[in-house]
Amino acid sequence: MWFLTAIGAAAGMPTMAAGDDTIPTAIQSHGRVIVEGTIFDEATGDSLPHVTIQALGTGMATKANADGRYRLVMPRGDYDIKVSHVGYYSNTFHVAAADSLVIRDVRLKSSIIDLGTRRVFTRAYDPAQRIIAEAIARKKDILSQIHDYSFDAYSRLVLANADKPDSENIILITETRSTSFWEQPDKYKEVITARTQSANISAEGNLVGAGAILNFNRNRIEIGSYDIVSPTARDAMDFYNYYLLDTVFIDTRPVFVLELEPKNEYSPLFVGQIQIADSTFDVVGVSVGFSKGVHFPMVDSARYYQSMAKFQNKYWMPIEIGLSGRVTFDVPFPGIPRRMNFSHVASISDYRIDAGLADGTFGEYDMVVDKNADDIDSSAWETLRLLPLTATETRGYERIDSIEHAPKSIYKQALRGVAAAAFLLTVGQPDLFRFNRLEGPYVGIGLRPDEWLPWTRLRMKAGYAFDDKEWQYEFGATYELWHKRRLRAGASIKDEVVHRPTIVSSERYNATFNALFFKIDPFDYFRERGYSIVGFIRPIGHTRMEVEYNDFRQSSKLKTTDYGFFRKSITPRENPAILDGTMRSLSLTLRYDSRNLIDNKGRDFISDAPRYFIIESGIEYASPRFIDNDFDFRRYHMRLRIRTQIGRLGITRFSGYVGSSDGRLPPQRYFVVDFNVPEFFSASGFHTVHETNFAGDRAAMLYAAHDFGPYIFRSSGDRYLKRIPFGLVLYGGTMWTEFHRPEILHDRSVRTAPTAYAEIGFGITNLTPFLMPFNLAMDFTWQLSDYDTRRFTWSFGFNL
Repeated sequence: MWFLTAIGAAAGMPTMAAGDDTIPTAIQSHGRVIVEGTIFDEATGDSLPHVTIQALGTGMATKANADGRYRLVMPRGDYDIKVSHVGYYSNTFHVAAADSLVIRDVRLKSSIIDLGTRRVFTRAYDPAQRIIAEAIARKKDILSQIHDYSFDAYSRLVLANADKPDSENIILITETRSTSFWEQPDKYKEVITARTQSANISAEGNLVGAGAILNFNRNRIEIGSYDIVSPTARDAMDFYNYYLLDTVFIDTRPVFVLELEPKNEYSPLFVGQIQIADSTFDVVGVSVGFSKGVHFPMVDSARYYQSMAKFQNKYWMPIEIGLSGRVTFDVPFPGIPRRMNFSHVASISDYRIDAGLADGTFGEYDMVVDKNADDIDSSAWETLRLLPLTATETRGYERIDSIEHAPKSIYKQALRGVAAAAFLLTVGQPDLFRFNRLEGPYVGIGLRPDEWLPWTRLRMKAGYAFDDKEWQYEFGATYELWHKRRLRAGASIKDEVVHRPTIVSSERYNATFNALFFKIDPFDYFRERGYSIVGFIRPIGHTRMEVEYNDFRQSSKLKTTDYGFFRKSITPRENPAILDGTMRSLSLTLRYDSRNLIDNKGRDFISDAPRYFIIESGIEYASPRFIDNDFDFRRYHMRLRIRTQIGRLGITRFSGYVGSSDGRLPPQRYFVVDFNVPEFFSASGFHTVHETNFAGDRAAMLYAAHDFGPYIFRSSGDRYLKRIPFGLVLYGGTMWTEFHRPEILHDRSVRTAPTAYAEIGFGITNLTPFLMPFNLAMDFTWQLSDYDTRRFTWSFGFNL
């Protein structure tokens, strides 16, 4: 899910009590001062949550937590600290340059102000329209004045069982400290400098930062697959109605509280309140949920908030942003609570506005994890935790640590074993277990240790195919020569079963589930023994170039099993032969991917993106004129993938492929448009070809699908259609394959499509909204060409 980026294991850190007068060594050595305490209501004595604490004249501010506790960490110096909250008079106290630790509890006095007729307005004539128009103009003006800024942030994600008491409900906690950079027009980068997490997840899985939460300065907020109009977008008044609910005071300054209401509740928009300062019309706070047009699978009651403070006596900037909600599984999973609350909060401090940013700050990385991010001890972490843990969170750390380090019961060990087996049989690790009609069951071991040697990645795997009755192995290493450009060189040796390259199915697709249970497998296999040498480089941002030399002895293999748990009467198709021989080839591949990346201590991961463009082109050359060889060909290809959003009508995906060759292309290098593979809980490719592959030494393919998303009918305006919860997908595609010299065709059973093969169809999704996370969908597809495959097909399956 888009908001839970932390999955994995490391130790949680203890928290320091608010009244502890011990000064951590890390604070003294770095010349810092900690100011901490608790905020109370003067009249009732109750603690006040989410109060703003700011060092006047600086870029440093923070918010109190839900228990009213706060912590402000600053360089040593003289400061006036102001404590302010909506509906209370502010309080100010002084911190002297000699102080290292200041414990200061603060009591705020409630302000009761008679606002008269300003509190009530009729919706027939509401001044909110004028107020929001001024706020939109003000935002544009302010953003045009700021060239760049940077800030430090502390982020925390807490996942809790909604059905257990507070002392037992916390499932996981992640914490990060980061520095973020922003520059016109909309450049952003975040560097995680320190992180810790509860013992049941790994440090590598903790990528929860401040940048993952929405930025309301944008005109369109990209969240999940939605592109939601900001309440202060240039055209916001075309989508929202605004009503003035109240006038409150912050630091004796009037602030308007506006309600925002979607003009169409079934469009993907926000619902809630926005606070705008009187006279200057700056946005000073946001608290919103989502309209009925926004549907996050398994998530309900999602809320976003943003609190602001004024800096340089001019700019209102966020000092705390948060996202919370509830995840609900309608179908129970062993060991996973049915209902879980999540809370993701980022406390922002130390703004540096228009201080200038170093050249090269931005690039293709949205997030970078510092190599020393996990080398922070518990005392040093206390200087980094800007938002103190609540008592519940402290107990959660202690409970999770004790559970993770306690011996596991036999029942839990068996349950984990069953879960691991189910994972291996479906979308799991093919190096450990796989099944196909050639190998039968394969069992092995695979290791990819990254820590054994510096700058070196090793991969080692070996195993035995029981029906094929042969051992297989691969050993390789890659060494990084230049980190900035990801220049790497590597080599490997292997003797294993591989499959012919395919156009529809991904190289990473694991056919085990469908082959083992339904005898469905789109791949054609052969044996490959030898070595390869490869080099990678990222010459410019978003690009990757790969050069590879292969020296392999390749040989045909026969089908060894007809086994399948279901479809007993069906015989799996034969495994076609290849041209046996020694292939020595040189290939060059260049790829452009518009999506940004995450650098997790040297390992790259792709960031989520609602829109992207990927194009790849390559050439492979094998010839006796180049080096002693049994083959003589040149093979060219180009692949295209596009994901975009057309207006507010949903998501469109395009995929295309063009391939050509000259010389005598062997069967193991044919262009294969493989049949539709019903991947686990999804479907892709051509539906009407059934279990037929089309191949050739030239090929082309184009496929497009548009997903209107769930609740499309609810935006129609018709009162009956609004009740329909289903979604709609339209799709269609065409392909073509042939041999430019049919006389050299090695295997006459190969199926070609010399005239265009085409199909079109539609799907109905979200048929079972009561079975989340499983989403039943039905597809109906018609063939538009004149081939003897299926003229019409329908199917249904589950999408996660």
